[in-house]
Amino acid sequence: MSTPGTTDEHRLTQMERDPEPSVFISVHLWLILLFPLLLATCATWAGDAASKPAAALTAEDEAAVLRKLQERGPRDAAIEKAVAYLIAHQNKDGSFGDRYKNALTGLSVMALMAAGHTPDQPPHGPAIRNALTYVLSQMRNDGYLGHSDNSRMYGHGICTLMLTEAAGMTRDEMLEKRLLEACHRAVDLILKAQAIKKAAHHQGGWRYEPTSGDSDLSLTGWQTMSLRSAKNIGLDVPGAAIQSAINYIKAMARDGEFSYEGGGAQPSLRGVGLLAMPVCGVYDSPELAKATARMFKDPPKWQGPWFYYRTYYAATGMYQMGDEAWNRFFPMLDDILLKHQKPDGSWPEPPGNNESDAGGSVYSTSMAVLVLAVHYHLLPIYQR
Repeated sequence: MSTPGTTDEHRLTQMERDPEPSVFISVHLWLILLFPLLLATCATWAGDAASKPAAALTAEDEAAVLRKLQERGPRDAAIEKAVAYLIAHQNKDGSFGDRYKNALTGLSVMALMAAGHTPDQPPHGPAIRNALTYVLSQMRNDGYLGHSDNSRMYGHGICTLMLTEAAGMTRDEMLEKRLLEACHRAVDLILKAQAIKKAAHHQGGWRYEPTSGDSDLSLTGWQTMSLRSAKNIGLDVPGAAIQSAINYIKAMARDGEFSYEGGGAQPSLRGVGLLAMPVCGVYDSPELAKATARMFKDPPKWQGPWFYYRTYYAATGMYQMGDEAWNRFFPMLDDILLKHQKPDGSWPEPPGNNESDAGGSVYSTSMAVLVLAVHYHLLPIYQR
């Protein structure tokens, strides 16, 4: 999968419609009403970077959620078409995509769950369970998930994030047990990779392999989300590891932009920094204020390199900045993606994009759904 700010060596990043609307609504409500309660039990993160668990919904909130879900519009229809496209393109072994299958399966499953589908519920629960089985089968003995498909620590971070989210979105005790055991091993590998002895300016981050002695912000973004999601489901994540990641991310800040490895600013990484700090427990800092302002100075456009990567992180990062910023920013993304969805439910490459090796339409469609579905607030990792 191709990733921003890299050389060729780093080219890594990269059915039906629900028969009854009530099925879709009931699944959404179950998730919306249950998981904020789980998140409210999350512990405090390191030092002064306190976590900000979601509060339980009031009866008034619940009524508003129901009204919102009943008012189905173009965005909902676009997401359903995209879900049907992904389901139709799942491989027989449960995976998604033709290359980087671990990473693409992780992204596809997250997209399905973000759209309101869980491992337990029809019509797409069986497809999700098959995908989970595939990913679990690819785990190396040491917990590494980026080896068999050569997606390296990108695939590992994406799959770990997906598995931790899935573990929090199933009521099947046997499946939950399997997922938690795998998540424990995967998270342990992430922590060991961060603890590798590195030069001071690389300390706290992650790179291509578990044994890498350097770091970059792009890979660090995926690992920090994985650790936060793991913390949310009760796994042990040392506060020192989170604080070390925060220090690394802040060191990459460049006056509203962020650096890839410590050099000049990379606009494509602006959203990574904007999301990575809140998921580590930092919600108010000069770096975040400057990055938010930059987002409005340079609004999203249907063009340019790393479009889906940039758009994904921009959406999830700006959502963390609160309603005022989100309500101004999201309509721009919404308009772009709805306008360019293909009739079959997938998304094409925009002009000047360079993610063709990331996984084709499965990659672009998964990323687009993850952007459009932010307003559902279903994936615990993306809740405020």
